[in-house]
Amino acid sequence: MKQESMQKAFMYPPRSQNEFLDLNKKALHKLGYDVQPTDLTFIRYLLSHPKKAIVILNWVEDRVYGRSYKTTVQYFFKMVLLVIFSKICAKKVIWIKHNFRPHNSKGSTKRFDFLCKLYSLLNIPPISLESYFSSPSLIHPLYKSNNELIEDDEETEQENTIDVLFFGGIKPYKNLDKVLLDWPSSLSLKIAGKCSDLSYTRKLEKIIKERGLNVDWDNRFLSGDELNEMLKASKFVLLPHSDNTMISSGSFYHAIGEGCNVLVNASQFGRIKSEQHSFVHLVDIGKISKDLLQTIFVSKREVRKEVLACYGENRVVEAWNTVINNA
Repeated sequence: MKQESMQKAFMYPPRSQNEFLDLNKKALHKLGYDVQPTDLTFIRYLLSHPKKAIVILNWVEDRVYGRSYKTTVQYFFKMVLLVIFSKICAKKVIWIKHNFRPHNSKGSTKRFDFLCKLYSLLNIPPISLESYFSSPSLIHPLYKSNNELIEDDEETEQENTIDVLFFGGIKPYKNLDKVLLDWPSSLSLKIAGKCSDLSYTRKLEKIIKERGLNVDWDNRFLSGDELNEMLKASKFVLLPHSDNTMISSGSFYHAIGEGCNVLVNASQFGRIKSEQHSFVHLVDIGKISKDLLQTIFVSKREVRKEVLACYGENRVVEAWNTVINNA
């Protein structure tokens, strides 16, 4: 389909290290949308073609945290203007709400709450990536295509050298400190991810040392290839996030795309996913053992089969079609 004949969609943020944006752009392209960034062209187009394009907003309410005071103030007013301008000039505004709370907040959530209230005042409902939060909802894309998942299924299963993996940026809301206080000293745990908070790093290291835990912590940012290889070698991924923090988890979809089983706590996300899938296990950290893991483990081939049926590319496209056409 030629770009000129395609419908216009603009997506915020204009760029991100997270593959999530590109994966959703591909899904929207299949529905006949030319997806462009929210830059100067976006402003010009919406002013000259009012009510012609859709605007998709990600992490608007989250991005006003974790910056210097000056930058935060600038970002806050830019986000307010972005939401209002989009509502006035766009055909439809889709607000994808990713989190219950901002991940980089030092405590106060006033700016987050204000932006969420602004959406509400402008009659822009939150659309999430999980059906337990919103209806309709989108589907979080996998970090692998359907063909890649099928190819993985046809390959000989490689040996799983890592029993349990905890990966990604390490922040307090992910509850790693609570996990380590209960983790069985007889069971190995691989941690792969950077902790940028020095005091939290020391806290974690102290627990590991004092309890004599069998923990191997690679405290750095891993490349995408390194992480994928690690996930391929892992049986279980640990996802013990605090309740009422994130609505959906990119780590979850990254892990299951590599056929990993997932150990979750009793968060709303964890409970729902454990009810939906045989490979998601609601566990009591202190009662985990090698024997229990062997008993509950679902083969990677079975995981990929279930994952493809529930979260494959066609499902992502179908969900976008429903959300866009919902009045």
